[in-house]
Amino acid sequence: MAHSQADRPDQAVLDEIRKRLIETGDWDRLSTLLRSRLEESGWDDDLKDYAKERARAQENLNLESLLEEVTPKAHEMLQPKLREAVVQEIEAVLEREVEKA
Repeated sequence: MAHSQADRPDQAVLDEIRKRLIETGDWDRLSTLLRSRLEESGWDDDLKDYAKERARAQENLNLESLLEEVTPKAHEMLQPKLREAVVQEIEAVLEREVEKA
């Protein structure tokens, strides 16, 4: 899913949101939730296998080029239902924080 620059929040806004989520403990909770869901779905194992395969295929192993190759595949491998569930949880946290402000 491509986003134009106008669709993306300002970096200062993202930094402030991240700071607030860290202060409230929601950052860790959301990170744990995401990690758990990714592990349950098998995404992390599948991605590790794919990354190993691509690394072995490189003549001269280069982390930067490996990341450029693996990152789009990682996004592609993410199940839409998992993405939606995590996005909904993030939106709920953000709505709650906006109401407090």
